[in-house]
Amino acid sequence: MTADGLLERIAGGRTDLVWEQVARGGAVTARTADGVRLLQWCAYYGDVSAMRFLLGHGESLASLGEELGLRAAAFHGHWRLCEFLIEAGADVDARAQDTGETPLHSALCTPDRAAHDLVVEVLLAHGANPNRETNPAVATGAFMRDCRTRGETPLHRAAAFGTEDTLDLLLAAGADREARDAHGDTPLGWASWYARPDAILRRLCYGTHSLHPDRVPMKAALLGRPLERSRAARPSAGGRAAAGPGPSTEREA
Repeated sequence: MTADGLLERIAGGRTDLVWEQVARGGAVTARTADGVRLLQWCAYYGDVSAMRFLLGHGESLASLGEELGLRAAAFHGHWRLCEFLIEAGADVDARAQDTGETPLHSALCTPDRAAHDLVVEVLLAHGANPNRETNPAVATGAFMRDCRTRGETPLHRAAAFGTEDTLDLLLAAGADREARDAHGDTPLGWASWYARPDAILRRLCYGTHSLHPDRVPMKAALLGRPLERSRAARPSAGGRAAAGPGPSTEREA
């Protein structure tokens, strides 16, 4: 295999080949054809062992950027890499200069939570602030789409994309349910816009906002009920179903 071929295989995901690269006398600071360093490829794939090997042979973490690539590691769901970078001195609350996004924001951009909630755990365990706001109205690549920041906290994003466990992690760390984005919306508002299930909404209710304990989701209520069962749900004298989909005496989210 040629030297260039070896580099391309590393770029394709075979980060274990950095050992062969060095054994052949190749530079630990070598770059692939697109100008990306080997250490950067290892970070992209979350291979901490390969990174440690390159660093032990003269490479520098500084090549990963000002915040040592922590936001990228959080975005990609690499909890081991996040922990390694934090232990190496990365700022757990490092903000992007343009958007103001922190590593916590970066870990809360997808509904695929298995890996990313582990990142959230690591960040919070090392003191990440769950109430940092983004700079509003700045284009962000965090969602790989045409969208802009809204002055939101990590809890706002978790309200849209997180699981119950995600919310529990942030709330236990002091995330503010009543934080408002640049449009005045709270995390409860985001959860409402994204039509999140009741279990999510209940965790985000605050003040006078609540869900009736007997609330029937509209999708189920609109199906109606067979005659024998429907009697219990007929409108009462007050004009609402006894356990139906209408608003409770308290405000609903």
